[in-house]
Amino acid sequence: MNNKVIIVIAVVAVLIFVYKFFLSGPKSIAEDVTSEKFSELAKEPGTVLLDVRSAFEFGGDKIHGAQNISYTSSGFKQYIEKLDKSKTYLVYCATGSRSVGAVNQMKTLGFEHVYNLKGGISQWKSDNMPVVR
Repeated sequence: MNNKVIIVIAVVAVLIFVYKFFLSGPKSIAEDVTSEKFSELAKEPGTVLLDVRSAFEFGGDKIHGAQNISYTSSGFKQYIEKLDKSKTYLVYCATGSRSVGAVNQMKTLGFEHVYNLKGGISQWKSDNMPVVR
C-alpha cells in the first residue's frame, strides 16, 4: 500500500478514537420522567423511591416514602448492589444531576426499571406535587 494511504488511515483512526473517548462526553443512559409520570410510577406496587441527596438535604422536603442514600457517599455503590434488580426504582435529587449519575450507575449494574425525576425535587415542587418533612 502507498505510504500516504496508510498515514491517512492512521490519522482518521486516531481522530475517531479521540472523538469517541474524549470529546463526545459521557453518555446518559438514565430515563428522565416528568413529575406527573414519576407520581404515577410511584403508585405501582413494589416501586422504590430513592432520594440520593445528602442526609442534611433529606432532612427537609422530600417525596413521601422515599429512602435516602447519598449519591456522594462512599457506600453508595455497595448499597445499590444489594438492591433487588427486579424492582422498579424512582430516583431523585435536588435538581436531577446527581440522580442521573445514580441511575446511570444502576443501569450499568443491571437494573432495568430505574427512572430519574427530571429536574429533581425542585421541579417536583414547582409542579405543585406533594412533599413531606
